[in-house]
Amino acid sequence: MEAQSTNHSVLGIHCLGNGRLCAYEQGPDIIQVFGPPYSSPMLGAITLDADTPGRPLRSESRREPGAAIWTHQLYADDMPVAEMTDFVDADLPCLVRRIRSSAPITLRLTLGVACTAVDNSLLLTHGARGVLCEVAAGTPFYSRYPYPRSVVYQVAWRGDVLERRHPDGATLTFGAGESWLYIAGGPEYPQTIENIAAVLALPGESLLTRTQAYWQTFTRSRGDISARLPYRSAGMQRERLLRAVDDVSVLIKAQQSAEGGVLAGHNYHLCYVRDQYGVARGLLAAGHTAAAKAILEYYWRIWQRHGRIQNAQAAGVDGAFHVHENDEVEITGYLIRQACDLQQATGDVEFTAEIFPLLAWAYEAQKRHLIDGMLPFNGDETYVAGGILPRSALNDGSAESTLLFIDSGERLIAFAGQLRLWPESKIDTERSVLALVKTAYRTHFWHDGRLATNQPVRASLPDAMPRFRHGVCERCMAEGRFRYIEWTERSANGRYLCPACLAQGDYDLIVPRTYTLQSVSLTPLYFGSDLLSATALWPLVEDIVASYQRTGLLPSRPDDARGIAVGYDYGFLLYALTELRHPAADALAGKTLDLVDATGAWVEYYVDHQPAGTRCRPWESAINLEALLKWAS
Repeated sequence: MEAQSTNHSVLGIHCLGNGRLCAYEQGPDIIQVFGPPYSSPMLGAITLDADTPGRPLRSESRREPGAAIWTHQLYADDMPVAEMTDFVDADLPCLVRRIRSSAPITLRLTLGVACTAVDNSLLLTHGARGVLCEVAAGTPFYSRYPYPRSVVYQVAWRGDVLERRHPDGATLTFGAGESWLYIAGGPEYPQTIENIAAVLALPGESLLTRTQAYWQTFTRSRGDISARLPYRSAGMQRERLLRAVDDVSVLIKAQQSAEGGVLAGHNYHLCYVRDQYGVARGLLAAGHTAAAKAILEYYWRIWQRHGRIQNAQAAGVDGAFHVHENDEVEITGYLIRQACDLQQATGDVEFTAEIFPLLAWAYEAQKRHLIDGMLPFNGDETYVAGGILPRSALNDGSAESTLLFIDSGERLIAFAGQLRLWPESKIDTERSVLALVKTAYRTHFWHDGRLATNQPVRASLPDAMPRFRHGVCERCMAEGRFRYIEWTERSANGRYLCPACLAQGDYDLIVPRTYTLQSVSLTPLYFGSDLLSATALWPLVEDIVASYQRTGLLPSRPDDARGIAVGYDYGFLLYALTELRHPAADALAGKTLDLVDATGAWVEYYVDHQPAGTRCRPWESAINLEALLKWAS
């Protein structure tokens, strides 16, 4: 892994985790620690004191190949003063930092919201000292979603350490020599005490050794990727691509909870259905089939308990759902596709049959929202969240959601027929439904050789605009006051407003408009759909390539002056170019590899090819990696 500088405006964010305790770091700064479970309120942050040891410090951070183990080298006046190695133990929910220094190094512990600490050094064993930190019951782990019980963390240290307490935490000055810092979770008091005792009973080096072995086992499970990549096809990008496989595999696995769901990046401590689909495809492309299967097992357990799946679910907090607009479309299609992709990769028909009730529900949930052969948008698409497609268009017809319904429905019907899971009469009925939707698709979305992202006509049809919708208030969002996902109500002008905004009177009337987003235009090739032929799609792809070659930019919406690109646009385009054997694929593959940050990750958005939005993103990283592997192979 290339070294990171200490300029936090350009630093990436990397993740350490074992499925139970998770930490995000920016260089040597531990900016978040939480768990178990992965959806739990944070302890706080542990950051490097900028003036240690009286001179400005520079750091370089490197990840051990094949493992979420990071080493940070600290320099003062270009002279090495310390080395810190960080990892989350393979067996216990505990973050471990080994510090070897030739001069004092000061770290600042800043406690999070509703967190209190008490010195319990007298209760610790094996020469350790520390503070016990408790986060109050009901503290949110994300947005307004509360964790139901108190969460207890133990911060402990061994070595020559001087502690100074502050109202919001403490500073810890580690003297010259070797010291160890530990952060253990429980989540509750008895488990936390047992876990820290088990950690302290072992030499720190043995914890590191078993964690290295854990990650070596994971890395070996994907087999020899290099043997699957013809040398000449990848050319000079070969070593960069092999490193990207390792970077993204570790990035995803560190963020995969013990329950199976994968977090969506450093500031989304939930597992999002749409994101899991791209993640699973990336895992399958890299050979990590067990990790891909664990995602579906996670959703299968939730559906068995609750009979529903929403836009996002918590990891380890039963019944915590993140409900967005129109959650019964798009993400439900992704669930079916994910199961079919897994079966194709593994041949595990028995597992698909086991979870068939979930998949059948996902199909029927979509069908309930069909109006004139169209489905609406799910409200948490990246291009909606980024303002590339306005939220006022959510109940328009969606080319992407409708295509997913057709694609996933055809696959589900074929599977149901193969194993006789549905009677013939049911299969005939659903084939007729899909045939009607397919016939209408070109009429609604294919205009003059272009795939329209939305069809405003749907919003004007009966039952298309429900009175209440759970999601984002359009006025709060537009006026910069948005804070939470909540219930909204349709105004006379068809705008969905929160109760406070609705009480202020109506909001501006929206003039219907048709949009064309590049990522949506490329989805037929990404899904492998036969609804639109490669011949029909070629001119569309050519236009995107010509614009990119002319301007050097790849905005998701060509008329958007901000030039924002969702982070997976590069992968979608590369996937399409590879499918079409387009000569521009090689150059785009190089550009896509150039976009990875110093941690080896792709991010949520790019502006002029520069990172914006959430870092350490599994969804964009997995999609771009899969496209690169397809191109190289």
